[in-house]
Amino acid sequence: MNSLPFLVDAQLKIQKLRVAVQTRRTHLKKQGRDDPETDDLMQKLVDLEKSVDKKVAELIEDHPAYPWFSKVKGVGKKNIAKVIGLIDINKAPHVSSLWQFAGYGKEKDGSIQKRREGQKISYCKTLRTVCWLLGGDLIKARGKYYDYYLQEKAKYIERFKQQGCQIVPAAKLPRENGKKVEKDGYISEGHIHSMALRKMIKLFLQHLWLEWRKGEGLPVSEPYVSAKLGHTHIIDPWEMIDDKKEEE
Repeated sequence: MNSLPFLVDAQLKIQKLRVAVQTRRTHLKKQGRDDPETDDLMQKLVDLEKSVDKKVAELIEDHPAYPWFSKVKGVGKKNIAKVIGLIDINKAPHVSSLWQFAGYGKEKDGSIQKRREGQKISYCKTLRTVCWLLGGDLIKARGKYYDYYLQEKAKYIERFKQQGCQIVPAAKLPRENGKKVEKDGYISEGHIHSMALRKMIKLFLQHLWLEWRKGEGLPVSEPYVSAKLGHTHIIDPWEMIDDKKEEE
């Protein structure tokens, strides 16, 4: 029985509780107060979290896609486990299925998935978050996926410039009813960053899906951009590794 999903779920819950206790300690210190019970619970949670992290790190080495993602700069045992532990690869026959579940796909109307007031979300909120955090780690690592991010960011900048848009910091966006909004030919630098980051995360998930399915001996479908759009060059997962990656 694969216990990784259970342990990752426990890991996330312990982390959430540890953060809540840490917040309480911070508030108490600001008031000049000490609470031995809070301190004791904090230490026990830290020890428990370390113990679960260690076990998760051991199990992740047996993952079918480990030979690939262990060579990707920015991917550590802890951050990738939080992604993998929330995915049932058997329920993702196509990469679009994984994108949809992770919150990086499209809604029925063709718009990107996002939280909408009064509507039930169509994706796993926790998976979306941990993928976004992993994306941040990929950028910080300055590896192959970071290069891809820069490439896509440059494309977005060029596209919006050709459309006559001014790319500005969020603080310089026009205001409407007291709020900063993207209108009148303005778009924020942060918005462009988010779009490029989203593209990079989708590429990583595509590669994870492919290596995982292949490792499990499950059928894989041809990437959409090749099958439907006729693109001739598909980025192979092994193009994105770094053999000199330092152990994280």
